[in-house]
Amino acid sequence: MSLVRLRPLALSDVDRMMDWVNDPEIVGNIAAFSGKPLTRDDEETYVRKLLASSEDKVFAIERAADGRYLGNVGIHQIYWRSRVGRIACIIGYRDEMGKGYGTAAIAGALDWAFRDARLHKVWLIVFRSNERARRTYARLGFVEEGTLREEYFHRDGWHDMVRMSLLDREWSPRAEELVAPAIQRGGVGGD
Repeated sequence: MSLVRLRPLALSDVDRMMDWVNDPEIVGNIAAFSGKPLTRDDEETYVRKLLASSEDKVFAIERAADGRYLGNVGIHQIYWRSRVGRIACIIGYRDEMGKGYGTAAIAGALDWAFRDARLHKVWLIVFRSNERARRTYARLGFVEEGTLREEYFHRDGWHDMVRMSLLDREWSPRAEELVAPAIQRGGVGGD
């Protein structure tokens, strides 16, 4: 049985995003998190920008069993000429973490990136200290390309970041077992 369904992010998701967007326990591992609270207007402006962008494709993650909104996954900074993009995923509720939903959502986004968008490479950067995320990405086939030394000043000091990537020929689609196929093929494909 599929763990999650992916659907295009919608403006109507902003209220649910406000549940977690200012929680440092949820977004604290995101380098862009400034610690300064975001207003609903801030978040709505951000979502509008994403929805209008041709360089970003973001999906809402829903639990397949009951449709509960869990968070977002997306391919950002898509450089179409070189067919590369950056992946990011967030499960917005602590009680839903560690259940495989993030892995399933990432697999679905990768399937879209390589199958529908025909990208060649998907990359990410992650805090070197975030071993849980690095293991998850490695299980999906990502390879560490290198360490960006003291790349971000975050919270209490400088942090090393690890860049990881996955090439289209390395992707072994597992999305069919993790993401509801009818939703994935029907409404999540390239626009």
